[in-house]
Formats: sequence, C-alpha cells, structure tokens
Amino acid sequence: MTDSALSVSLLSLPRQIGSTVHCDRVWSVPDDLGTPSMAVPPGTELELSLDLTSVDSGVLVSLATSVDLEGECVRCLDPVRVHHEVSARELYFDALPSGEDVWADDVLLIGPHDVIDVEPLLRDSIVPLVEDRPLCRADCRGLCPGCGVKRDELPDDHCHELIDPRLAALAALLPDDMQIEGE
Repeated sequence: MTDSALSVSLLSLPRQIGSTVHCDRVWSVPDDLGTPSMAVPPGTELELSLDLTSVDSGVLVSLATSVDLEGECVRCLDPVRVHHEVSARELYFDALPSGEDVWADDVLLIGPHDVIDVEPLLRDSIVPLVEDRPLCRADCRGLCPGCGVKRDELPDDHCHELIDPRLAALAALLPDDMQIEGE
C-alpha cells in the first residue's frame, strides 16, 4: 500500500541494469500547485506517463505530462491560460552517494519497501513554468487608472483631468466658463 497517488512501487521492476517498466498514473492536482498569480486549477486530472529504468546506483525515472496553467493578466485582469508539455528525468538513489559532497536534501532516495514518490519531481518540473507576472499578450495596455476601463476599449484621446486635492480649492476661484471638467 502506498501513501500517495504519486508513490510508485518498484516491485515489478527487475533490478538488472537497463530493465525498464512503464506505468501510467492519473493525479488529481491539489490546490497548491503554482503561485497566487498562476497555477494549475485544483482538481485537474493530470495524466502522467512514467518510465522506470534500473541503473547501477538506483532507478532513473522519466516523467511526461501536459499541463494548463491559469491565472489573470497583471495589466488588464483578463484570464490567461498557458499550455506546457512537461518532461523530466531524475535519478532516485538506493542510498546516499558516497565520496561526494552532496546535500541530502538534493538527493531523491528510494523509500522503504522499494517505493518512490514522484510528486517532488513533478512539482519541480511544473513550478518553474509559472510566470510571476502573467500577461494576456506582450503588448497589453492594461486598465485606465482613472476609470478602470481597458485602454484597448477607450478612444485614443481618452484622458482624465486630475486636480491635486491640495489645489482643488483654487479651482473655485476660476470664472464659471473656465471651470475644469470633473469638478
């Protein structure tokens, strides 16, 4: 029995160098795969294709899937959706490699009972694809700061006369025919 949907048992993988086993998994994405600006929608079913290959010091895991990242344009707040093909390879070791200056956190190990958890590999492959400032398109002009309407929907001569509130009292001294719009 495995703890996670992304835990894979190695019992069917012969431990002879070069032996390969293929398996497919479906993973229901939790609500924390991404950032507040862009993420994989929670509950999305990701279809994973995994190839497990026995190597001298452990198991080489090859992962492939496709993912849609969704968010909002930081300029105009329109929805943004970006499709990515994801492929990754990582070596899971039987034990920490000896003779090397390796941090234990940087090494993926085969767990007890010959089980590996591919969730860290999947997350590490998807999170770098997340844009920290997603745009609907590179030339998005955003929203008008005065009225909040998309600049693309406004006429070219659109503007707002803004008077510094500290000087607004001076506008009352102007004659009526010279009053500034917006008063």
